[in-house]
Amino acid sequence: MRNDGLVCGECKTRFPTFRNGGARIPWLFRDPEGAHLEWRARLNGFLHANSAEQARLKDALNDATRSRAATERLTQLLNAREAQRKQIVELLGPLHLGGPRTDSHLDRSGLLHSRLPKQQELFSYYTNIFRDWGWDNGENEKLFECVGRTLQTEPGFKAGRMLTLGAGACRLSYDLHRHYQAELTVALDLNPLLLFLGSRVIQGDAVTLHEVPIAPLRKSSVAVARTCVAPEPISGAAFAFVLADAMASPFKPGSFDTVLTPWLIDVVPQDFTECVRVVNRVLKTGGIWLNTGSLSFSHRNEAWCYSEEEVLKLVGTQGFEVISTERVRIPYLQSPASARGGVEHTFNFSARKTADTESPKRPQYLPRWLSEPQRVIPDLDEFVVAAGTYFLKAHILAAIDGKRTVDEIAALVARHYGLQKIEAKGAVLRLLLELYGSNSLPKANSPPDSAS
Repeated sequence: MRNDGLVCGECKTRFPTFRNGGARIPWLFRDPEGAHLEWRARLNGFLHANSAEQARLKDALNDATRSRAATERLTQLLNAREAQRKQIVELLGPLHLGGPRTDSHLDRSGLLHSRLPKQQELFSYYTNIFRDWGWDNGENEKLFECVGRTLQTEPGFKAGRMLTLGAGACRLSYDLHRHYQAELTVALDLNPLLLFLGSRVIQGDAVTLHEVPIAPLRKSSVAVARTCVAPEPISGAAFAFVLADAMASPFKPGSFDTVLTPWLIDVVPQDFTECVRVVNRVLKTGGIWLNTGSLSFSHRNEAWCYSEEEVLKLVGTQGFEVISTERVRIPYLQSPASARGGVEHTFNFSARKTADTESPKRPQYLPRWLSEPQRVIPDLDEFVVAAGTYFLKAHILAAIDGKRTVDEIAALVARHYGLQKIEAKGAVLRLLLELYGSNSLPKANSPPDSAS
């Protein structure tokens, strides 16, 4: 990792900065080395999957029974996957994720304490890049209008110093910055692919990426090279970018006049109460919180899956006065090249901070019995149910030696577990189909495409 950057005056942790085009982007994760290791692993996962996908396509091209049309389609896909690999590696180049290891001497025993949310993978929101900067299908304008309507009670509103938590590829931040005359906009996200792309485009670069729709409309839609470009570039220090965890915001209390949370509050792996406290902490008293997106909470703890009414009540009890709310049905990720697309009922609100509230807890994305090995592992029902399943799966997989057939493995399993042969054969087939269908086998493994 780069050695230049920022240094914490208290703990002396060094936070590097990375040059991306004309921007210098600080890497402000709580454990900068640990976060770098995680993103290296996620990039390597993409590279391995991309290689497997290319191998699968080359095997398909070697099939003598294929038609000419199939050959053209497969060649188009193969070329797109090759180009996509180069594009992603180039975009993430400033991080040196594939370079020589410089951290082998470090004690990584504390890595679990600061690991990133598992659901935030490298390609988790890849499609949003095209929505933001490549499609020009009206979705950005509709989302901007949703946010604007929540400010109708604030005539002459100006964003001042604005922070976007979970900025992604940054289009909504860009639109609000320009329209509401922000003095400073800080776009924060933990995904370097999204933020580096947004940074490059906003600075005026035209960046080409390949979209591979899961349901292409026609032959020309199988793989599409999209040029991502901003309507007008923004240069200088008025628009800044930060790589960090939104739930561990690195800013001083009261630093911002406006905080935007786009498609964020339902995906952070913590109780929404903590999200409200994070926003409250960085807003100055009298500042405005703007929210847009869905309320698709999917927490393990059902008590955290709040309704619209509960969200508003909680906001009102944590130092905010709700100004305006609206539910709006808008198109969502409707690619011009795909037969599939979504519709979302976004939940938009604006709220004014009236008082400080309790400080947010330090984010912890794993239970303490996982991050603290000396703690007792609870006897959860899920473990009991999984035990038998995993033993059976392990037995089946261990019997695969490149010589035995499904029937022979089923006979072994039947004898070991006292099953009927038809039951054992069903178990063997289900496991093999599960692995094959989930792309866990080498020839079926492919990277997330634009439908992820």
